[in-house]
Amino acid sequence: MKKLLLALALFASLSLEAQFVTTSSKNAGDSQSDGVMYYLPRNVIRLEFTIEETDYYIGPFAEFSTDMLGVKDYVRENKSEFSIKNVDIQTITEIDPNAAFIIAQDDKSKEPLPEVILDADGIILALGYDNVPAGYQIERKSLNDNDLETNERVEVSFIEIFDSEVELDDDDDDEEGHTAKKVTKEDKAKVAVEKISNVRNAYFELISGAQEVAYGSTTKYMANNLKALENEYISLFKGKIVKNTYKKVVYVTPESNQLNASLSIGKLTNKGETVKIQFDSHISEQNINLTSDETRNSAQVNKVFYRIPFTTNVKIVSGNTIIAEKAMIISQFGDIRAISAKNSRVLFNPNTGQIIRLER
Repeated sequence: MKKLLLALALFASLSLEAQFVTTSSKNAGDSQSDGVMYYLPRNVIRLEFTIEETDYYIGPFAEFSTDMLGVKDYVRENKSEFSIKNVDIQTITEIDPNAAFIIAQDDKSKEPLPEVILDADGIILALGYDNVPAGYQIERKSLNDNDLETNERVEVSFIEIFDSEVELDDDDDDEEGHTAKKVTKEDKAKVAVEKISNVRNAYFELISGAQEVAYGSTTKYMANNLKALENEYISLFKGKIVKNTYKKVVYVTPESNQLNASLSIGKLTNKGETVKIQFDSHISEQNINLTSDETRNSAQVNKVFYRIPFTTNVKIVSGNTIIAEKAMIISQFGDIRAISAKNSRVLFNPNTGQIIRLER
């Protein structure tokens, strides 16, 4: 009987002192309907891959490369190859739907709720303040509007050798003077070889001064144009190789139970290797006294939930090769705890959910 009276007295004293109750939104009842719901943040990993695409195009006269130009190194098939040149690892912040709480007035309390400051999405910024004081305003890492992928392909074409440029022997004409022989690809290839020779001769005469005309400052410009024209004719045999660099952005949202896990991102190259993201932390959940689910989901009198984030080593792995690595704070890998906040003022970091200032 005596123990029962002591328990009732303790309960009564707690009820008299209660100002507010914080409850997980999953377990909130009708009495919390007039409360303020807030979220703790979680971190989304933003991976910006710089990918180099190399496109190979067969030249129209590739089959004559060795016989007519003595070239053995030429494009033999149309294909594309992809390689990852760089990975930029950053984080953005969003609400954590698994960490939503409601601050409501205790049924037996006449005290008003403390002021709660939220950002536009509902992430808690402050408790007990009218405004976040200067010097404690932390910018939240939000989604960048410039995350559209850019992949502008270059149109590739080859200089053309026309039938009219092919000179056929008179023996190929019929009795009425019409050309009986049809122009073949080999005929056009021979014309291309002749043009290469002519361009090279013109280039040599220009830079050697064999021509008696002084072109002055335009000599370099003309020489570059001749070289470009030569390369165009050579590409009819050797083909063309075009490199294009573009960005690909991938977002990964780690779950709270994926500490020290490895997740597949997919295949970003054509080498058959899967790109993965690995979370390598020296912290083991087994070695930390984490808040139990029962405590986290139960009503907390005059307390507010906050987050203690974990730092993990984020690795981007292609096949068996680490192509990028960075130590990062991942909030949802950490622990959610409750701290007494009656008649207190509390400031939170909007990117981690940590308490950055507590005034009692």
